[in-house]
Amino acid sequence: MNNKIITSLTKQYWPYGLICIWAVACWTFFQFCYPYHFFYKEQNQLFLWTADYLGTYSGPGWLARMAGDFLTQFYFYLFAGSVILTIVLLLLGDIIRRTFHNFGFGKWAFLIGILAMTLEAWRHFHYGYSLSSTISLIGYALALWLCSLVFKKRKKLSFILMLMAMLPCWLLFGKPQAGKFIGPEWELEKLLAVDNEYYWGHYTKVKQLVENDTNRSPYAVFLYNLAQAQKGQLPDNLLQIRPIEMGTLWKIGPDAPLLETKMINELYYVLGDVTYAERAAMMGNVFAPDNRNVRMIKRLAECNLISGDRPAADKYLRILKNTFAYRNWAELAPTLSVYKEKAQFINKKDTIRLGDFARTILLELLDSNPQNIAALDYLLCTDLTTGDIGSFKSDYDRYCIERNAPRIKPLYQQALLIYMAGTQAPSEELFRYVTDTKQLSDFNEYNKVRGTAMTSKYHDTYWYYFDKNFQNKKQ
Repeated sequence: MNNKIITSLTKQYWPYGLICIWAVACWTFFQFCYPYHFFYKEQNQLFLWTADYLGTYSGPGWLARMAGDFLTQFYFYLFAGSVILTIVLLLLGDIIRRTFHNFGFGKWAFLIGILAMTLEAWRHFHYGYSLSSTISLIGYALALWLCSLVFKKRKKLSFILMLMAMLPCWLLFGKPQAGKFIGPEWELEKLLAVDNEYYWGHYTKVKQLVENDTNRSPYAVFLYNLAQAQKGQLPDNLLQIRPIEMGTLWKIGPDAPLLETKMINELYYVLGDVTYAERAAMMGNVFAPDNRNVRMIKRLAECNLISGDRPAADKYLRILKNTFAYRNWAELAPTLSVYKEKAQFINKKDTIRLGDFARTILLELLDSNPQNIAALDYLLCTDLTTGDIGSFKSDYDRYCIERNAPRIKPLYQQALLIYMAGTQAPSEELFRYVTDTKQLSDFNEYNKVRGTAMTSKYHDTYWYYFDKNFQNKKQ
C-alpha cells in the first residue's frame, strides 16, 4: 500500500522536484562559479529612484528596461544576483509551462518550461546580456498565457487576442535582446574577479588570484601591480608575474580599448593625478551603455572631493544619493579622511599638457610631493621595464639620493649594479649606492655563469630580465 502511495506521489509531483533541482543548480552555478559577471553588469549601469530619471524610460520596451535596470542595481549585494536571476528565470519557465499546459501539451509543458529556462540561462553567460531582455520575454509569455486561457473554448478568439496583444507588448516590452548562445566566459570571469576584488580593496585576494592563474591577462597583471604599489611592494613583486604590465604606457584616445579607458583611471587615482583620473572616468562613462556607469560616477565624486571642488563633488553625490546601493556612501563620503589624505599627493604643478605621457605626469607628481611612494615606484619601475637604465639612475639620484631618502629594494639594487658595471664606476661610488652586500656577491656569481644554462637560477632577478629582454637584442 505504501509503495503504491509513493509511486502515485512520485508520478504526480516529479515535475516540481525537477524544477526545484534545476533552480538549485542554477543558483549554485551563478553564485559560486560565475558571480563576478553580476557585479560587472551592476557597475555598468545607473538607476535612480527619481521621477525625472524614470521619465527617461520611453519608447518601445520602456517597462522591460525599467524593470530590468531596477533589479540589476541590486546585483551590488552579495548573493543577490544569483537569487534575482534564478527567480526571474523560474517565473519565465512557469508562465511558459502554464501556457503550453493550456494549449494541451500536458506534462510535456513542464519539460518545455525547463528547456526555456535553460536556454535563457545559457544566454546570461554573456557579459552583455541584460536582465531586461528576460523580462521582455516574460511580458510576451504573459500575453500568450492570457490567450491560452480562452483557447479550449474559443480558439479563434484566442488567436485574435494574440494578434491584438502584439502592439501593447511591443510598446511595453520591446524587442528581446539577440543574446548569443555561448559557453561560460571563464577567462573574462577571472579578470572580473581580479577587477572587483581590487575595487573592494581586497589586495591579498588579488595577489592570490593572479599568482594562481597560469594564463594571466595583461589587465589582471596591471591590477596586481597597482595593488602592490598601494602597499609599497611594487618593486618587490614586479618580476614575479609575467608578462609585466603597469599601464603607464597606455594612452587614452578614440582608439583605446574601453577596458583600458576604464582601468587607467585607477592608475592615475592611485598615483594622485586626479585631473587625469577624472578625465579617464568621464570617458569611461561616456562610452558605457547609455552613458551610464555608476562606478565611474563614484570615481568622479571622489576626484572632486580630493581636489576640493565641492560643488562638482556634490553634483555627483546627489546622483548617488538617489540610488539604493550607494546612498549611504554618498552621505558619508565628504567626511571620510581618506580623501583628505589623498589630497596631499595631487599634482600641484601649473602646466598644460598636450598628451598623457606618463613620465611627465610622474615627475610632476614627485616634484609636488616627494613622499608619493606609489608614484616613485611607478617611475623607477617603468624605467626598468623599458630597459632605460640611464633614466633609472637619473631618477633615482633626483628623488632618492639628492633627497637623502634612498629606496633600498633588491630590484633597484640590481639595476644600480648594472649601471655601475656599465659605467665602470669606482668602488666608493658603487658602495654609496649598493648597500646590500648579498646583491653584490650574487651579481658577481651571475656574471660568472652568464650565457650558460646556470643563469636560469637567477630568473627572478633584474639582471636576468635585462639580459633576456634588452641586452641580447642590442647584440
